[in-house]
Amino acid sequence: MKNLKIISIFVILISLIFSGCTEQKPVGTPVPTATPTTVATTLPTSVTPTLQPTSIPTPARTPALYIADIDDIYGFRKVTTYNATASYVNHTLTINAGDTVKWISVSDENIPLTVVSVEGLWNNSSSYLKYAYRNFNYTFTQPGNFEVYLKDNPRIAHQKIIVNP
Repeated sequence: MKNLKIISIFVILISLIFSGCTEQKPVGTPVPTATPTTVATTLPTSVTPTLQPTSIPTPARTPALYIADIDDIYGFRKVTTYNATASYVNHTLTINAGDTVKWISVSDENIPLTVVSVEGLWNNSSSYLKYAYRNFNYTFTQPGNFEVYLKDNPRIAHQKIIVNP
């Protein structure tokens, strides 16, 4: 019986091997497979945009006001600043073009003082401060180095004003 099993397995294997070797005929008409066609198309050429620099608006600077206290003893005593920061060292004030300096007579007595520009920037009669707490102001529009002194007491240290652009 054992031999019979082996023979039957052998026959099944051989029949399976030979069954794959037979030629099969197609049933119906063969359908051709579609081949992809290439179509020549012209794509529009891309135009690279030219980048333009973007201008960043600079904020408008608010002109500053500088109040300079003057008297007949000490001359140009101190400077108070409004709308800006500035240093006032050794009677030298550094400001920007467009800023205004206002000189105020703070003398205890009603001693007349006249603020004079060495460069002749203003009329001396307009800068004549006859009484205490009178004032005179000037807006510096041009950059440069300027010098101011008191006509009534020229020995008092002069005030230097540096105007930046």
